[in-house]
Amino acid sequence: MKTLKWFIAVCFIAVTLSAFVAGKKARISIAIADTTGFKVDTLAHDLVVPWQLVFLPDNSLLFTERNGKLRIFRNGKLVDRPAFVIPDIPQRNKTGLLGLVLHPDFIHNRLVYMANDYWQGTKMRLQIVRYEFRNDTLIKPLVIRDNIHANQNHTGCRLVFGPDKKLYITTGDADEAILAQDLKALNGKILRFNDDGTIPADNPFINNDTARKEIWTYGHRNPQGLVFQPGTNTLFESEHGPTGGDEINIIKKGMNYGWPIIHHQLTKEGMLTPLAEFTPSIGPSEAMFYKGDRFPQLKGKLLVACMRGEGILILTLNSDKIVGQEIIFKEKFGRIRSLITGPDGYIYMSTTNVDPAEGKPRPGDDLILRLRPSGTENTLFSSQKI
Repeated sequence: MKTLKWFIAVCFIAVTLSAFVAGKKARISIAIADTTGFKVDTLAHDLVVPWQLVFLPDNSLLFTERNGKLRIFRNGKLVDRPAFVIPDIPQRNKTGLLGLVLHPDFIHNRLVYMANDYWQGTKMRLQIVRYEFRNDTLIKPLVIRDNIHANQNHTGCRLVFGPDKKLYITTGDADEAILAQDLKALNGKILRFNDDGTIPADNPFINNDTARKEIWTYGHRNPQGLVFQPGTNTLFESEHGPTGGDEINIIKKGMNYGWPIIHHQLTKEGMLTPLAEFTPSIGPSEAMFYKGDRFPQLKGKLLVACMRGEGILILTLNSDKIVGQEIIFKEKFGRIRSLITGPDGYIYMSTTNVDPAEGKPRPGDDLILRLRPSGTENTLFSSQKI
């Protein structure tokens, strides 16, 4: 297909990025893929770190900005007035309004979940709150979990619902590495809840009096991508490592992923090593499996938004092994934070260049962008207020 010739004509140029792929016991280069088959549309600009993008059933795009605003993009334009604002939100290096997810039955119950930092006296804390989305705003807040230790970095905060309709939440170590191994702390973990904030009876530490029962896995440094693979329901995670050592992991119930005891290619009995480890750092953020029809060569591939790597990493999987990897739009748009397939099958992403200290804003930053095959019509699907 001519519109997808970029994927066939991969430009195998040596690059500084490389990855250690488990099972291959070798470090392999990440090829830079030709993107001439892509057309890029700028949908919104002059934003402040659009952290998470989600689509509503009416095809509107709902997204968080790190400065505390929940925004709506509808019918081809950004709605001027924010849908919701969290006042006095802490904005340090990476704190503020972060993860966002819709309930699996949103069309009937209108439930939305958001993660944000807040002040508890002079201390920074993290909370996850459930709201109802009515008349383009949020009402009836219900705290799912609060008082999670927070710092200006390593916040995690990707929220996803699994095929089991349970809520999965990533948390970073809040710059206190040892918390990731502390089963009495919620930091450096993947947490799992029922949709009302109660704890599922089949969580791995439910009968352990020395552990927090919300914990699904532990030993994480700063996990910012979390996605279930269609068909297999395997849970994949992307995670920031120290001085390189960024990871792609397969998440297994109750397991220890090692931080800070092991990282990079270190191993230790009872701890899991990553499916892939990237040095130098790529700064992996949101991960997704492409499920649309516009880019058939991407079907079933794992796409990872890269911040320090400034591009979209495309991983080809064979069962639980990575057998191919390319990166697209390398250093084209800067740091990429959120990545999602739209109802139209196109790919939507947000930049995160307003982030201190690594971010270097360009004119118009931050952006929401749409990727479509070259030669397709430049139209946006219509939507109506719900």
